[in-house]
Amino acid sequence: MERRAKLSELDLVRAIAIFGVIMVHSVSFATLDMKETSIYGLYNFLNIFFKIGTTTFIMLSSFVLFYNYYPQPLTVQRFAKFYRKRFAYIVIPYILFSALYFVIRWYENDKAWDLSAMFPQLWDEILHGKAYTHLYFVFINIQLYLLFPILLFLLQRAKWLAAVSFLLGVALQWAFFHYNREYWQVANRGSWSPSYFGQYFLGAWLGIYFDRIKSWLIISKANAKLSRIIAWVILWGTWIAFGASYVTIWYNARLHGTRYSQLTYDLLWDGYTMLMPLILMQVAFLLGSRMNSSFLVGRMRHLGVVSFGVYLFHPLVLMVYRKFPVEGGGTMIHHLWYAGGFVCALGISWVVVTVISRLTNWSWLIFGNVPGQLQATYGDKEKAKQPAAPSASA
Repeated sequence: MERRAKLSELDLVRAIAIFGVIMVHSVSFATLDMKETSIYGLYNFLNIFFKIGTTTFIMLSSFVLFYNYYPQPLTVQRFAKFYRKRFAYIVIPYILFSALYFVIRWYENDKAWDLSAMFPQLWDEILHGKAYTHLYFVFINIQLYLLFPILLFLLQRAKWLAAVSFLLGVALQWAFFHYNREYWQVANRGSWSPSYFGQYFLGAWLGIYFDRIKSWLIISKANAKLSRIIAWVILWGTWIAFGASYVTIWYNARLHGTRYSQLTYDLLWDGYTMLMPLILMQVAFLLGSRMNSSFLVGRMRHLGVVSFGVYLFHPLVLMVYRKFPVEGGGTMIHHLWYAGGFVCALGISWVVVTVISRLTNWSWLIFGNVPGQLQATYGDKEKAKQPAAPSASA
């Protein structure tokens, strides 16, 4: 069966998602240190509103997998190749970056360099996605890759199950929330894939039925029928309501100590992060026609292509940047210092990942298939360093 058309607009969604990840990490300290300033509400907004990276990447990953694989026959050879690529382009970079961040933390904590103590702890952190705060996303994706063949088999053979897959995902996710809250109390709940089944199954449903529903999702003059316009208005209005409420409860909790139930946080987070990828896809398709004519949109696409490498690398930049905090000075200097952290984390990571990926033949070890993605996207004259395959955020 013929492969479905490549959706270049998804690179723009990835760009916004990685922008959000870096924004959240860049202002995280400000949400603790800048509570006395007049613009604390802005810091809280940036930190909470942009908590969209992990959930958007998970939804996109699922979308691309089911979009590409659902029409294809399920064969042993196809999935042997699938897992070879994931091991090479996801697991190996995850292990190497886990080891790197582990060693840095070990050094900063002035612990003795005892390999007999280091290796068991490193192995435990790799197995639980705890080597550094951002690596839980890759750990979640690995869990979902392991589930993918089983889910694909079930959804291919039970068409009715595919039709209700999104509802199934939400039900499983909330069952996990409930039983974990009442009985299991699993530590680091956010590092386990059931916490994201709603987003994952939403991506699966969209990927399977995209050709049928894209006229309802993509905002364009050709699709602008009254029923669809009403649906778009409801979507955006609901998204704004969830987002504003989610930002507000965090502001009240942080600044005023207001207490909310875990159920309230879960409900607003889930509604907001479930709707956000749909909004981003609409924005991406609106901008998509300008990818080759607009410098800014073209750069956004490039950022999306290298987003997996930027995701893995940017905490290193923030680590170094935070070694040089502002001493004294007015409030504006501190605001500029936090802004500088975001600019450095984004800009330096973007440049480093791009340069290393283009100039070396070993960069797949640390950045996954970014070089192959660059070649596939821009048609470099130089042969790709390795065969094309989806990145972790694909």
